[in-house]
Amino acid sequence: MSCTTAVTVLVVGDKIYVANTPFREDECERVKACRARVMTVDQVERLKDPSIQTWANEESEGGDPPRLWVQNGMYPGTAFTRSVGDCTAEGIGVTAEPEVSMVHLSPNHLFFVVASDGIFEFLPSQAVVDMVGRYADPRDGCAAATAESYKLWLEHENRTDDITIIIVQIKNLSNE
Repeated sequence: MSCTTAVTVLVVGDKIYVANTPFREDECERVKACRARVMTVDQVERLKDPSIQTWANEESEGGDPPRLWVQNGMYPGTAFTRSVGDCTAEGIGVTAEPEVSMVHLSPNHLFFVVASDGIFEFLPSQAVVDMVGRYADPRDGCAAATAESYKLWLEHENRTDDITIIIVQIKNLSNE
């Protein structure tokens, strides 16, 4: 029951391919079809009604996110549906198969951001783009985004999640 998650970006010419984990309602249905129980910790501990199935972000209400559990057990309790290296979670639908999307770059794209969910927990994607876009040096943009994420985490929780960000500047791109 040990694994990792990842965001992967492949740049090929003027295209970037992004492989990551979606957070959508149909992911909940996919893992339930593999016999996973989708419940928050509060539901497992019977502090909340376990019959209410949701894939909404419980953390925004001060609770725990939905997690995946085996049918009659208290494990693995993962808050994700895609990861690498967890054979126990594979049995309840957790898969290493990412969703891949492609973005066609243009000269208007000055940079792209690759970041962990800890960056985006309290900051919308556009806010991160706007924030890092104010800096000529990507290291300063990274520092600003991580500092703001860290501050917001501690305003909302007594912990932080992984806060990782990479900014890749795009220079000399032409559509020839």
